[in-house]
Amino acid sequence: MISLGNDFFARFPYYAERSMYLTDAGVDVTRSPDLYLSEKAREIAPVRMTGLYGDEIQRPQVRAFKPGDPAPGLFSPSFLPHVGAARETYARIIKGHPTSFAAFRQAPWHHYGILSLEQTQLAVRTPFLDNDFVRTAFRAPQSVTANNDLRVRLIGDGNTTLQQIRTDRGFAGNPGLGGWAARNFLEFTFKAEYAYDYGMPQWLAGLAHFFSPLRLERLFLGRHKVYHYRAWYRDFLAGYVQEMLLDSRTLVRPYLERKGVEAIVQGHLKGNRNYATEIHKLLSLELLHRLFLDAR
Repeated sequence: MISLGNDFFARFPYYAERSMYLTDAGVDVTRSPDLYLSEKAREIAPVRMTGLYGDEIQRPQVRAFKPGDPAPGLFSPSFLPHVGAARETYARIIKGHPTSFAAFRQAPWHHYGILSLEQTQLAVRTPFLDNDFVRTAFRAPQSVTANNDLRVRLIGDGNTTLQQIRTDRGFAGNPGLGGWAARNFLEFTFKAEYAYDYGMPQWLAGLAHFFSPLRLERLFLGRHKVYHYRAWYRDFLAGYVQEMLLDSRTLVRPYLERKGVEAIVQGHLKGNRNYATEIHKLLSLELLHRLFLDAR
């Protein structure tokens, strides 16, 4: 077991900068743990087998790469048309075969940064970009890729014993009543972890803050994901967030609204608001400036 320990949080500024530098800003600060964990994994073995691209190729209708709306009041009005133009570009490129988008758009544009970061430490192997596998995925009817049955079947074809092991979301394993109950419970914990992390809606953030002495998030965080940035930014990394985002260099960036940035930082660190996604973007943009654009 490889854990994210206190040494990672103590050196988070280093890993955040190093991750973006090594990938030419192909990743944002959220991938900093990947660099740390890859360093630890290299001490065990030089090659990593990854499941990256598996969901996208086998279920291309499910997309991780898509546009989102920025928080109101965060970016200057003159910058917002560029956001709208990006959304229009995305609407054009998703037209066509969904597997084409997964293999030739999402994989190189959205996921390559993660791959390139891991390759600085390890030799990475993935079976899901194999030419024959992708060619087969192109020929599969959409009815086959609409759910996870195909993936479970492929596991069973390869190793029937492995198929008996239930995944973290409850797929495979016992198909009976017990399996149905376990799958629904695990799916609930998966969504609850998302809701208690960066996906927490603002109304729930206020409620969670009120009940914070009960530490309810301990019931959900860590079951499925290793990254918990909503809590990290609020607790372990609060000083770093303030130092970076409330710095005068950050607040005078022409595309940012100073009051909007200050409100996001203060609201999140207080704990009654959730701006983890916005803080991801702000930290990444500022590091991009400091590493690549600002005069040294």
